[in-house]
Amino acid sequence: MDDTSKKIIITGATVLVGFTLNQIARNGWFKLYNEEPPSTHPSEEINWKKVILWSIVTGTAISSAKLAAERYLIQKLDL
Repeated sequence: MDDTSKKIIITGATVLVGFTLNQIARNGWFKLYNEEPPSTHPSEEINWKKVILWSIVTGTAISSAKLAAERYLIQKLDL
């Protein structure tokens, strides 16, 4: 397998991990607060506490998982 194929596999896997964790976080938020995660829709009242909490949790969890998946695959594929 050439390096380009390995990079495509790694990129695809990290995108899949990010998407999956985002969906898990959204479902968890809905179960916890019985509402959709906060957004920056201009017509809504913004609860900054929830926006910051959502940003920290999803940003940290998703970025860390994507990084871990990428590093794991780089080691396994000997890139």
